[in-house]
Amino acid sequence: MTAKRLCAALLALAVCVTIVTRIWLRIDRYDVGLIEALAFNFRYFTIWTNTLVGLTCAWVALGGREPAKVQGGLLLSIAMVAIVYHVLLAHLRDYRGIDMVIDLMLHTLIPLGFACYWLAFVRKADLRFPDILPWLVLPLLYCIVAMVRAGFFDGRYPYHFLNLAELGPLRTGINIFGLLVVFSAFGAMIVFAGQKLGHRPAFAGTES
Repeated sequence: MTAKRLCAALLALAVCVTIVTRIWLRIDRYDVGLIEALAFNFRYFTIWTNTLVGLTCAWVALGGREPAKVQGGLLLSIAMVAIVYHVLLAHLRDYRGIDMVIDLMLHTLIPLGFACYWLAFVRKADLRFPDILPWLVLPLLYCIVAMVRAGFFDGRYPYHFLNLAELGPLRTGINIFGLLVVFSAFGAMIVFAGQKLGHRPAFAGTES
């Protein structure tokens, strides 16, 4: 197994163990079924993004090839998960024990691990600024799904800036537009960094 596939396998395993543990804790603590536990966890963009990182890394570990553009988009989303959490939310949390470990994995170690994987193994120089547009599909889709779910099913908005019922369509739309602008700015930084880092990954023969 190459270094690239080994690192991808370790990341995939980390994601799997972390998310499965989080789901199991929900079932154990609140005496709910698997479907409810899954529905609760997948309310959050953090879980969406970590899951996609895990699936992508599992595919690579099994010998699949994932385009650099796709991995660039995943890097953007998982980096935003970490940045937003540590800038805006971390000081509001006071986790202990296993909850602290899960929080650390989802918001710090897995994002950092995927960033290191991207730097070491992914061909980056082919990234172009137009690639940013499809990278915005994931956060936009998440916002739509979150609002539809809250509006028509459980009434729970996972993040206040998406609370359509309280903020109204105009304010919510402005919030989503602002979010996409921030994603675009960080996406541009990823493209710029990729172009500057050269035409090959850090370890020769590992590009995808």
